[in-house]
Amino acid sequence: MDTNAKKSFWDSKPYWCQPWSIISFGVLVLVFSFKLLNNSIITSILGFFILVWWIVFLILAPNLYQVNNEK
Repeated sequence: MDTNAKKSFWDSKPYWCQPWSIISFGVLVLVFSFKLLNNSIITSILGFFILVWWIVFLILAPNLYQVNNEK
């Protein structure tokens, strides 16, 4: 086994913090909010926050991790 191999960002995260679970949870929140509340305005607001959450945790955090590990 190569001990010098760099771990990816996702290797250090538990199963509930993987990309598939983050995306699935966001989609489920949007579906349930629309089904339960039947209000597109509230669902749109939630969608905005979920989109920000996805950008931070699916794009920015892994990129910053990779940049910090390359130094």
